[in-house]
Amino acid sequence: MASTGDMSRRRQVDIDQESIAQGMANAGAGLFQGMPVSTSLSASSLNDRSGARTGLASITSGATVLLTLLVLAPLFSGLPKPVLAALIIEAVVMGMINVPEMRRLARVQPFDFWIAVAAIVGTLAFGVLAGVMIGIGLSIIWLIGVATHRNIATLAREPGTQVFRDVDEHPADERVPGVVVIRMDGGLFFATSDALEDRIREIIHSTPDLTGIVLDCGGINFIDSQGCAKFSDIVELAKDSAVTLRLARVKQVVRATLARDGVLERLGTDRIHGNVDRAVTAQLEHPGQPSDAGGAGDG
Repeated sequence: MASTGDMSRRRQVDIDQESIAQGMANAGAGLFQGMPVSTSLSASSLNDRSGARTGLASITSGATVLLTLLVLAPLFSGLPKPVLAALIIEAVVMGMINVPEMRRLARVQPFDFWIAVAAIVGTLAFGVLAGVMIGIGLSIIWLIGVATHRNIATLAREPGTQVFRDVDEHPADERVPGVVVIRMDGGLFFATSDALEDRIREIIHSTPDLTGIVLDCGGINFIDSQGCAKFSDIVELAKDSAVTLRLARVKQVVRATLARDGVLERLGTDRIHGNVDRAVTAQLEHPGQPSDAGGAGDG
């Protein structure tokens, strides 16, 4: 397997090739009744700390071990075990725990830092496998949290331009009377579709004199069947509320999925636009225009 030195020196490591090689070695050992083939992170780290650079280091280590067993064993028989333990601990702590990287994690993203700390504590308290499982489990929980809490930003026009930007970042930008522009980032699937519907429902109920909602789809890179079903519900919600729903910057893969499910037909192709400014302009020119499924959009 690749040593920690390979990673610290930024060498490209083919994990699949390494795994296949170890698997084939173990299969051969099983067929010919040999010793199981394994790896040792501590040994790899110790080799790297000793200055090893090639496979010759492993051959030298093996020859040294064999020579020690055959000739030098009496010289080392009285050596205290803590000496060997100290060598391994020093190699692991200094070679495998990247203290500067831990500082970087604490500075850049504290949550990542605390995941690493939890994994280290779990390893020390319960063993390596438990530490790995703790790290993986916390990372999965973080991933689920990020995936299910998508940012749905409200956009406003930069003065004197056709650019629409997040009002939280640019509070001085111009809002369009009667039209709310929002942007969703990330995929629209079973874990995020409810959030979009809730946001649009909130806009409908909290915005006076609302005539239209423009959804900037430039950040939506994929949509699943549940997302399509929820989009259909959103279309019906807008119609029931007498609000015009318009889409802007819809990616082709998303558009094709919506078309297969009949969502675009129910929405009307005249309500799909190439950019946010065109959608807002169309809404201002035709605030109460009925949907025309046979019309052509500008996207």
